[in-house]
Amino acid sequence: MNKLLAILAACLLASGAQAHSTTAGDLKIIHPYIPQPSASAKAAAAYVEITNSGSEADRLIGVEVSVAQSAMLHQSTVNADGVASMAHVDFIDLPPGATTMLEPGGYHVMLMAPDRPLIEGEMVPGALIFEKAGRVEVEFAVDPPGGMDHSTMDHSADEGAAVEGHGAHAHGHGAAAPVMTGDAVTDIEALLKAQFDLADNPLTVAPITVQGDVALAGWSQGGAGGRAFLRKDAEGWFVELCAGSALLMPETLISLGVSAEDASAALAAHGAAEAALGAEQIALFDSFDGMMMIGRDGHQHGG
Repeated sequence: MNKLLAILAACLLASGAQAHSTTAGDLKIIHPYIPQPSASAKAAAAYVEITNSGSEADRLIGVEVSVAQSAMLHQSTVNADGVASMAHVDFIDLPPGATTMLEPGGYHVMLMAPDRPLIEGEMVPGALIFEKAGRVEVEFAVDPPGGMDHSTMDHSADEGAAVEGHGAHAHGHGAAAPVMTGDAVTDIEALLKAQFDLADNPLTVAPITVQGDVALAGWSQGGAGGRAFLRKDAEGWFVELCAGSALLMPETLISLGVSAEDASAALAAHGAAEAALGAEQIALFDSFDGMMMIGRDGHQHGG
């Protein structure tokens, strides 16, 4: 966002929502906010403007938001092909005499697994943690929906590694959603192929394991591979996210709302199914770098 757009955004913010700020030493923290996510969202974003009026640099090294299971600093980038990705960063520099914007299209806070729907107008307790200024209690305003759409962007939560080579398929390619047959394995394979299969780059989906209303699927395409986590709701199955080895960690499934018992059962079943395919195929699934959020909105609006 260029300077003019930043100013316009600030004006709109001031007119459409109650701006608020907190001061901590030389740092002024201006309007921490969360664009209202959908009620079923498993991820959301938070933004803030931080002005460092002092003569020494500081760093934002952590964020806490009371409603989120975890809050991570991310930076979004767009490569030469126009594919957007988001990578975890350990800190955000706050140069002296400068204002740093956490905003759509740049640095932001990734909120995983909100424990309840967020309602426009409410104030959510949280904290920003700085290298020098320390922990500063803040409130995040829930602003009108808008800003970055986390359901259709690549997310890299693995040691800051950017998602490469997968973002081009994140939005699907305009295929119509397949008709659900009621057979979970058949429906999941059809869904993934409808969303990501290409005539010149076919998608292979296997294995698929189902645990109640969630499922895991391995996929490979053009020498790349990964795993998908899927969820079933009243409309049928949809892809929640794609990842590599991170999707085989119980804490990942638990952060997505799966019970510890169901996570253990799902991973045991899927691990056994992958083992039957051999080490080479498992390595292909592991090669997916990072975590790519998709979600039902990503399916509906992809193209």
